[in-house]
Amino acid sequence: MIRLKIFYTLFILLVTNCFVMAQDDNHVCSTTFPTLEWENEFQKLISDFVGNQSNREVSAMAYTIPVVFHIIHSGEAVGTYPNITHEQIMSQIDVLNQDFGGYAHNVADYPANAFVHWAANQALPDANKDNNGRVKIANFNIQFCLATKDALGHSLAEPGIDRINYHTKGWPDPTNFSTQMTFKNYLDNIVKPNSIWDVKKYLNVWITDKSTLLMNGGVSSVPPMSTLPGIPNTATDSTDGIWCYTKSIGSYALFPFGQYFSSNIDGRTLTHEVGHYLGLRHIWGDANCGNDFCGDTPPASAQNGGMPVYPHKAGSCSVPSNHPDGEMFMNFMDYTMGPGKYMFTTDQMIRAQTAMANSPFRNQLGNHDLCSAVSNLDEQKQTTTLFIYPNPASGDVYVNLSGQNLKRIDIYNQTGSFIQSFYTPLFSLEDLQQGFYFVIIHTDKAMSSYKIIKE
Repeated sequence: MIRLKIFYTLFILLVTNCFVMAQDDNHVCSTTFPTLEWENEFQKLISDFVGNQSNREVSAMAYTIPVVFHIIHSGEAVGTYPNITHEQIMSQIDVLNQDFGGYAHNVADYPANAFVHWAANQALPDANKDNNGRVKIANFNIQFCLATKDALGHSLAEPGIDRINYHTKGWPDPTNFSTQMTFKNYLDNIVKPNSIWDVKKYLNVWITDKSTLLMNGGVSSVPPMSTLPGIPNTATDSTDGIWCYTKSIGSYALFPFGQYFSSNIDGRTLTHEVGHYLGLRHIWGDANCGNDFCGDTPPASAQNGGMPVYPHKAGSCSVPSNHPDGEMFMNFMDYTMGPGKYMFTTDQMIRAQTAMANSPFRNQLGNHDLCSAVSNLDEQKQTTTLFIYPNPASGDVYVNLSGQNLKRIDIYNQTGSFIQSFYTPLFSLEDLQQGFYFVIIHTDKAMSSYKIIKE
């Protein structure tokens, strides 16, 4: 995008319609443009943010956003689609924290020379580059947690989960709506206003089944601005939040026993939607070589899908030129398959931080003691690293908890059938047959999945 040295204009999506296509989790989104007054106001706010930061990464405010997942079902037992399990939801929270913390599980795929020419040609500030001269993978300093209290202040039996039987509520079946407009009206006029929790305290995420004729996989609202009353088409206190298709939630890699569209699903649909919720625009600027108003993201001719290889489409845009580095297909705001994405940039972080500081529906998130905050995401990254040994094993196995508190350990066989649970870090495989098993470790901070071989 065009390099902006001081002024960063935040272009916000008012409604984002994302799709799950074919056998992957690609997205196709439509955007409603905000008014010029809105854009000008946000340009001033971002300029103020940048002007007040001597070191943008270090000075970024730390936020912890409580999330509630409203799981819409028709009376199915927990674990039966679409009434998905807490474990599948927990795997999604893990993905959000990794992705927005700058340590996505596949971050090692970032090529050693990625976008070094772009960074040099655009004279990016040091804050936007890593030690190799690449465009830096940003830590937003924003964490997500499952809310521990409901809208009335009562403790939740299942943190972060509000299970809603639409039959009991008298709502229509979500699969009855086969167009984007009718489904959006269903969400905005029936589901959201009758189930939403305080938008100044929670990020509301609704997950439902959908018609097979509707390819829509996710819809996000955007941060309204208090200084611009009366701006049309912005989110309200009865509609603010995100909707996602149930089978796009969670990570197959972290919890392979959930209900997913395909094995490629790894939580990046919600990562993409939360990006919009925090004020980010698509990487190609929704136009041929358009502008996403981030100086450290190279221009792109259009959205990308599949699993591209770097450099991809070098020279596809000329003003400014993205030759020889090509397009940033691995950015979460592109449509590349989930396993092919692993980064946000510093300028995207600036936009999210500006939205968090200035939107009345964002600037109070995390201030109501609704979940335990971690003050430093780098510290969280270190303390959430678990490992098990020995592996392979024939008898006793030990889990190194790295300072976390164990809740339980679940063992599943290779077909996904539950075997048994343990409640201490030392457990035995002695009674199991030879083969490989999945070990799901639940702690007070995370849920992690490992494969272990029984000799």
